[in-house]
Amino acid sequence: MCGLIAVRALHASAGLEQRARSALASLARRGPDAEGLLTVEQAPATLLGHRRLAILDTSSAAEQPMRCPISGTVLVFNGAIYNFVELREELRALGCLFVTDGDTEVLLQGWRLWGEGVFARCNGMWAAVLWDAPSGDLIYCRDRLGVKPLYLHHDGHHVTLASEISAIAAIRGGYPAPNPEKLFDFLVTGFSEQGTATFFTGVQAVPPGQVCRMSRAGRFSAAPYHDWPEPGSAEPLSSTEVRGLVEDAIRLRLQADVPVASLLSGGLDSSIITHVALGASQQNRQRLSGAFTYGYHDAVQSAFDESARATAFMGDSGHAALHRILRFNPIPSADELMNLVSVQGEPFSTPSAIAGFRTYRAIREQGYKVVLSGEGADELFGGYTARYHALATRDAFKAGKLLHMIRLLRYRTFAPGLLLNRLVWDLPLPAVGALLRRKRPSVGLMSEALWASQRHRLEYLQERMRSNLETRLRQDELDNLLPMSLRIADRNSMSAGIELRSPFMDHRLVQRAFATPALTRVGEGRSKALLRDAFKGLLPEAIIETPKNTGFGHAEQFLVGRLPWRELLDDLPSGLAAFIDVDGLRAQLAQPRKHSTLWLALSVALWYRRFHA
Repeated sequence: MCGLIAVRALHASAGLEQRARSALASLARRGPDAEGLLTVEQAPATLLGHRRLAILDTSSAAEQPMRCPISGTVLVFNGAIYNFVELREELRALGCLFVTDGDTEVLLQGWRLWGEGVFARCNGMWAAVLWDAPSGDLIYCRDRLGVKPLYLHHDGHHVTLASEISAIAAIRGGYPAPNPEKLFDFLVTGFSEQGTATFFTGVQAVPPGQVCRMSRAGRFSAAPYHDWPEPGSAEPLSSTEVRGLVEDAIRLRLQADVPVASLLSGGLDSSIITHVALGASQQNRQRLSGAFTYGYHDAVQSAFDESARATAFMGDSGHAALHRILRFNPIPSADELMNLVSVQGEPFSTPSAIAGFRTYRAIREQGYKVVLSGEGADELFGGYTARYHALATRDAFKAGKLLHMIRLLRYRTFAPGLLLNRLVWDLPLPAVGALLRRKRPSVGLMSEALWASQRHRLEYLQERMRSNLETRLRQDELDNLLPMSLRIADRNSMSAGIELRSPFMDHRLVQRAFATPALTRVGEGRSKALLRDAFKGLLPEAIIETPKNTGFGHAEQFLVGRLPWRELLDDLPSGLAAFIDVDGLRAQLAQPRKHSTLWLALSVALWYRRFHA
């Protein structure tokens, strides 16, 4: 788990090494343990740089950039290959010799023998860049779900790849201009990671699940190494199979040469992870030595945390001594909020992100470098009850299945107004636009210029919002909610030098889940039915049966008006007026009742203040 850069100069470029070192310095928090920078000898000039967070084989022999002694190929790699031990044995049988005990050398040797096929063999999370010595090509690749970040910028002088946009800014000498299209989509939908575009013009996220290549002559190509199945293309997941896959995914993600902890909310997903990890902790290189819960000092807000349930769970399991509750004031200071904005690098959808920002720092201070968390479970198994049950009810209504619709309504798992919100997207486009401008503050606060220049995108957004439950669950996993959650979690954890591992992101589990009907995974009258059934009898019934009603940073999500917005909205750069009605934002934040989407406009304003002043 680290930070990386790769820069290919298309023309002679003075001072490139100095800028590369500045780029690495911007990634220092991702990899505080070591730094490496290598310039390859062959034209065109190519630099590969790395900041290391040492997790597997913490010796200097495993530092990067790592060069293959046989082929001369150079690798920089951010992530973790969880099945590296099995892959290493295969490679040894083919004659490979290893001098390290980690996953980086396995990936490098695997590339030499298997080429692009190495990535399909890997179970893990990664962003990798290789300078392939035999061809001189630059190869770059992300894991199947894009857990680890990698961005690309091509300005005609340099092609830059980096773990964060801050490193690209260091290479080019400043941040690119805001991307109006991305700002429009975010203010309408709240999604920040749809597609590969970023909030900075000209900076793209490298697509997950593909092997990309830039030849020495400057030609780009890409090919998928993985495809996700369509619903019904295989036998549906059974609860027994779910349990086996989840348990194996957890055990694989315990491998480390440093202390490992879990993030324990007291809910279903984190309890599953902690329970299984504790049971596996006697195995070699697999030991869970801590469980951390986020909570509040304020008695009023303590109703929003699950620390009491987490404490009971750890006590009943006989591991109370491993449990730590981290308590905070839900309202951040202006400095803390702006530090979070800096770390995130782009607008983000919820102020609850402050919870992870604080938690990972506190966990790191106690000596941990690896944390297991439950990202992906809610999107894969339908944990957002109101969101998915409202969609299922709308689908039944549109299909004329009125009895099914009435049955779903009787469960009362969502407010009836949510059904109307879903149906609004079926209105004629002009009516949709007018309603959004009047009823959704984040849209109403767009500048007239942004609305006029980008409103044509409503047709594309309307098409997506009309998607049925099956399609939406898939979109949420691959292109909406989960990529957004992953970005927030990656920046927060890496800003503290923490490697975050998510067992529910194991591609074998996702592969099988995508072939299983959405409503089977979600269930009627409850959420995550398939996952709950899988661990019934293994976990306490209270955890299995209790619906999801709070979340990580739950209180912060509803306290937008109490954030220190007044001082932060003073002296804003004048250019923000091209995107946001700042006076209107101030006025609405000062009102007693505040719509949740006000945060979206505030997030854009704070991001602009930080990166475009």
